[in-house]
Amino acid sequence: MSEIVFHVIDDPAADAFWYHAAELCADAADRGQPTYVVCASLAHVEGFDDYLWSYRDDRFVPHTADPEDAAHAPVFIGCDPEAGGFAQVINLSGQAIPRVKDRDRIDEVIPPGEANREGARLRWRDYKAGGAALRHAPVASVRDNETS
Repeated sequence: MSEIVFHVIDDPAADAFWYHAAELCADAADRGQPTYVVCASLAHVEGFDDYLWSYRDDRFVPHTADPEDAAHAPVFIGCDPEAGGFAQVINLSGQAIPRVKDRDRIDEVIPPGEANREGARLRWRDYKAGGAALRHAPVASVRDNETS
């Protein structure tokens, strides 16, 4: 059964959404778990790619946004929610991930704001109707675990 974790960001920091997503990517890379990060658009892909290069001085996330390099980095960033081949997905797109049963885990990262939360509630209901195991993970501060 697929596990879906809703990370609901309450941190008001301007980069809280990006930072928490980067931490999830770093954790996946540390575990050697091939992970697909789904972004809302190509501009979003490019922005997150740039962010990962410098989000922390003490933690590097090996990643790529180039499909030809996807096999050589544990984290692949793209904007096609239909992309297969990844058991772990980090969803930054604000849209539901299709074929949930093909995934072991989906991390939904929800930025602050009522409109974002309403969209997340709709996805929660859809995923639940599909039989996924759901978990709510509130994030009060994205930098609580930073060790630099």
